[in-house]
Amino acid sequence: MLWINIDRTQPMPLFRQLYADIRGKILKGELRAGERLPSTRKLAEELYVSRNVVLEAYDQLLAEGYLEGRPGSGHYVA
Repeated sequence: MLWINIDRTQPMPLFRQLYADIRGKILKGELRAGERLPSTRKLAEELYVSRNVVLEAYDQLLAEGYLEGRPGSGHYVA
């Protein structure tokens, strides 16, 4: 499972923390090309955050080319 660090005491919004953590894991090679990320619902449930938080983070990663979406299949590291 994907280990994500979320600190609710930080002034940084949760979606930015999630984005930064996933992006960092991709850049360090901890998440490799083609690797599937958890669904937005599953990740939100595990982190006890709104699904919108995960959607915003995934959308930013998609926009920057770190992820690719596959309809009906999920999100994968680009």
